[in-house]
Amino acid sequence: MMNGPGNTVDEIRYRSYLTQLEKDQDATIKEKDEKHREHLARMTEDQEKQLNQIKKDYEIRISSEAEALEQKLTQVRERNQGLIAAETEAGEREAGNIHQSYSQKIDQEKKTGEEQITRLQAYYKKASDDLRKQFDREQEKTNRKGKVT
Repeated sequence: MMNGPGNTVDEIRYRSYLTQLEKDQDATIKEKDEKHREHLARMTEDQEKQLNQIKKDYEIRISSEAEALEQKLTQVRERNQGLIAAETEAGEREAGNIHQSYSQKIDQEKKTGEEQITRLQAYYKKASDDLRKQFDREQEKTNRKGKVT
């Protein structure tokens, strides 16, 4: 089998393309993860603001109203914890889906590249064999001419 300079360049380009695709995928996942973390931070900050407001109200009102606010605070905490858990799960699921999608794209690109390389190798092999046969025929003609004279 003959490895031509075009074949090596194609392989390098293909490998470079795959590397860039993987880097792009990682960057996308990191970006989604960062957005998710920022969203969670905002939700946590909002929860802290709500908590501080409820505490301030508690200090101002009488104890019976304070009990009602404490119950409300508990509900807010539970709801916010549920929202945070749901957002975390959704973000992780989305990151997993993106990762899987890019992995499938990379696998498909690898398969396509491997098929292209196989076709190129077959093409160069046939071209090499054809050249070898032509050389052998020319050599045989030359040898016959040398014996006839």
